[in-house]
Amino acid sequence: MPYLPQRVMKMRLGGAARPLGLCCLLMVALCTHSGCRALRCRKVSDESINAARQLSLQARDAEQKGHWEEAEEFYAAAVARCPTDERARCGYADSLWQRGAKLDAVAHMEEGVRLSGDDPERVVQLGKMYLERGELHRAAVQAEKAISANRQLASAWALRGDVQRAEGSRTQALASYHRALCYQPQFPEVQLALAEVHSQDGKPQRALATIQALADHYPAGQIPFDVSHRQGLALRSLGRYRESAECLAAAARQPAPSAELLYDLARSQVLSGDKQGATQTAAAALRLKPDHAPSLNLQQELAGQQVQMAAASDARLLR
Repeated sequence: MPYLPQRVMKMRLGGAARPLGLCCLLMVALCTHSGCRALRCRKVSDESINAARQLSLQARDAEQKGHWEEAEEFYAAAVARCPTDERARCGYADSLWQRGAKLDAVAHMEEGVRLSGDDPERVVQLGKMYLERGELHRAAVQAEKAISANRQLASAWALRGDVQRAEGSRTQALASYHRALCYQPQFPEVQLALAEVHSQDGKPQRALATIQALADHYPAGQIPFDVSHRQGLALRSLGRYRESAECLAAAARQPAPSAELLYDLARSQVLSGDKQGATQTAAAALRLKPDHAPSLNLQQELAGQQVQMAAASDARLLR
């Protein structure tokens, strides 16, 4: 049986706190008792299913609030109450994955897929886990299985494209991504991936067009930071440095910008002529990640330019 936390928890269900370990023991005892065993098992099973569903609802509520540790406990309790509940099993897998327990997460998702009867959406979830673990062949198998079950499932084509891109088959990935967009025209993850492939293929104009088509679907001032980030990079590759810096600055206004994003902004600021802003931005990147090599190199480059400018100014004064 896949891993479950070795602890007895009390979860609030319908206003009453019940020790889960005791409930599970009672369920086993009832289901193995002689006499009217089938009737009793059916009754306990119905109760367990209802309990698992309520626990899963509490888990999803915790997820939405960003309380992943609490969500994991609720899902673990739901799986303990009803091991055959597909939704509880897959939710538990997601919460384990969020914590970094990826091996256990995969085991539970595999069981969730089995319990779902190979539901294509669950199959795609499993395939994404395989892909993130670098298991490309297993991820590809899941993509093909999902496509065979539902050829109009956009996420299955997206998974196929992601696997193909990871394998270096960019032309095939493009075809898969376009197929995904045929079934789901507004698919940010696919559109971003498509723009990345165009950039890698040396087609910055097509990359920018793809990103702008995505950005146009958001209200002004509400474009997600990853979209603004990619848009800024595409603009820079086309030599539109000032616009690039503006897009990247918008992306950097998110609550916790990464050092990589700040570096990209600093680089565009340099190219647009704003060296003072670039110096400040590079310093901000290094405060977040002191060993960030690109930002260190840029900081040294800017410091060297300042020394050269000061030397040139002194030379003019001495003439």
